[in-house]
Amino acid sequence: MQPAKTPCSDLDARRGLLLVLEGMPGTGKTTTATRLAAEGQHVVGEYVTPSGATIPVADHPPVSDDNAHQANWLTKHRHAAAALAAGPVFCDRDWLSALAYAASLPEGDQLLRVRVSWAVEQLRRGQLAVADGYLVLHLDPATSLARRSGRLTAGHPWSHLAGLARAAAFYTNPADAVAAISPDLADALCAAAWHHLTGATGTDIRRGLHHLAGAT
Repeated sequence: MQPAKTPCSDLDARRGLLLVLEGMPGTGKTTTATRLAAEGQHVVGEYVTPSGATIPVADHPPVSDDNAHQANWLTKHRHAAAALAAGPVFCDRDWLSALAYAASLPEGDQLLRVRVSWAVEQLRRGQLAVADGYLVLHLDPATSLARRSGRLTAGHPWSHLAGLARAAAFYTNPADAVAAISPDLADALCAAAWHHLTGATGTDIRRGLHHLAGAT
């Protein structure tokens, strides 16, 4: 009798498959990533050290340290790319979050243009990649705030309802949000597989990843 499969166990042989958990804060991305890692899946945390170890949330760089945030996305890509030959890789966010952050600011149009240009250049150099699939988790702004009430940062747009509302709008269709700035980037994002979930439970998220893998 064969052992029962976990929801993602049939992904073990899918070498070269990069799946990213993205979306609103407080939706369970990091919890899911932690569980996947505990099951033996290769996971790249939200923030990582140069050696690839996941950095605890309390030790993430301050919101004002833009260079540290951008460097993190490049470091994550290196670790993800190196692991793809062995099987699927799951990322707790990727560089798309940098664009979502810019779009969340009250007057973020200029920063979004700068970050889109940065992403396009890094993609051209092979320093970043568009994932094979994105599982985007949605949550209304008030619930997102309530779930993170003990770890909000005053200067971060995702610690305020207005900023979260702008983030929610971005995550509705990231390709559309960048199309006017870079049609090529929009096309590259459209080529990935996308699966959107609202108010998802842990089981829903796992099933979403399974569905996403089958769509790539």
